[in-house]
Formats: sequence, structure tokens, C-alpha cells
Amino acid sequence: MRKNLAIIFILLIFIVTGCKENVLEQSSIIETTKADEIEDQKAIEIDKEQNEEKEVVKEEPEVFVGQALDTIDKDGFIEVYEEKNKKSNIIYKFKDYEEVKLLETLPYGWFKVMLEDGREGYVDSRYIRTKEIPPHEFNEKIEGYVLVFNTDEQILRIYKDGELIKESLASSGTWDHFTPKGIFEIEEGRRGKWFYTPRFKQGGKYWVGFKGTYLFHSVPFTEDGKIIEEEKEKLGTPASHGCIRLPVDVAKYIYENIPAGSLVLIY
Repeated sequence: MRKNLAIIFILLIFIVTGCKENVLEQSSIIETTKADEIEDQKAIEIDKEQNEEKEVVKEEPEVFVGQALDTIDKDGFIEVYEEKNKKSNIIYKFKDYEEVKLLETLPYGWFKVMLEDGREGYVDSRYIRTKEIPPHEFNEKIEGYVLVFNTDEQILRIYKDGELIKESLASSGTWDHFTPKGIFEIEEGRRGKWFYTPRFKQGGKYWVGFKGTYLFHSVPFTEDGKIIEEEKEKLGTPASHGCIRLPVDVAKYIYENIPAGSLVLIY
């Protein structure tokens, strides 16, 4: 009898212990399954984030639009050339105030443009007034002299071998007599100590050309060589007929020191 009771007791212990182990095993399985589910969800979220980062957002290219305006020949037509050369074929003529889509800013004094029919051509930048120009690779860090004029600030900065050596208030043209923007250069053989324009009843000292009739020069003088004080007071605001006006000493510095071929950037 005692032997039977011992056997029954051992069996009960075995059954209870086995149940506990089974419960523990089941609990462990449940916890492991939950952990796996959490890890899987995290992996899905990480993959989703990585995929979102990889998705390239296609931004529309910035469009630069100018306006054709003939302030030089004054015939109301602005030629578009097949190549960056006025001896090439004329493929279109803009009319005054017609919008122009600008594609590239090119040296020296050119814009690459797109016509409404999709054709591309080249326009002399002196006939395009614009608030902004397409970006380009030219900058003030190149070797030699670089003159950079900012029309918003109305400030001229002069660099030599990438170092700023002179800065001055200046005056560009008004909107109706705009100063062309873009990439230019100091032109060979185009400088002098004095000029006078009867049409405007103004003259100037120490002029240096950067594109055709467009010059760096001093504040205006009368025909008999006196500074026009009311014009001098306008330095720092758009006030000229298209040239860039400067204090006399700065104009003289350019006249005496900046060689032909030096880069001119106007924004």
C-alpha cells in the first residue's frame, strides 16, 4: 500500500512539473512570437523610411524670364541669332516688351534663349532687362581682376586674385534705362579721362567700357567740369542712363589699374 502511494505521489509530481514546464514553454513561444512580430514591424518601417529617402523628388527647373527692350538702336526689334555670333543667321526678332525665356548666361554679353516653338538661339544681353539671370560658373575667385556689381545692393566690389581690394557704392541704370546683366569684360582700347553727352547734358571722368556704349565712369559733371551735386547724391540708387556711376576716386582707380580682358559680373 505504501509502495502504491509512493508511486502515485511520484506520478503527481511528474505531472505537475511537466505542466509547469509546458506552460513556461508556451509562454516563451508567445513572447518570442511577439518579439519577432515587433522586429518585423520595425524592419518594415525602416524599409519604408529608406525607400522614402531614396525617392527623388523631381523639382521643376527654375525658369528665368526677361523682357526684350531695345534701348540702343531704338527700332523696337531685338534679333535672335542661330549662334553666339552676330554674323550668324537671324532666326527670330523679339518686339519691345516681349517676354524672353533665358536658358544660359554666357560670356561676353550673351543669353541663350528659348523661343515659343522650342527653338534655341542667342541674344545680346544689352537688349534684355531682367531681375535675375541664369547661374554660371564665373566668379570672383579667378586670377587677376574681377569687378562684381550687384544691382540690388548698388555696390561695386573689385577683387584681385580672389581677394576683395575695393568696395564702393555705385549707381546703375533705372528700369527704363537698365544696365545689362551678365558676364562681360573690360574692352580693349575703350577708356578715357573725359566725355560729355549733349543729349543728357552730362559728362563724366575716367570712363572704361565693358560692353559697347556701357561704361564705368564717375558721377556726372557739367560741360564745364563741375560735379552735378544732385546726381552725386543719388549714388547707391539706380539713377544712370545704363552705365555704372562711381565716386571719382573709384572710377580713376579702374581707369588706371584694371586691364583690358578683366572679368565683369553684373547681377
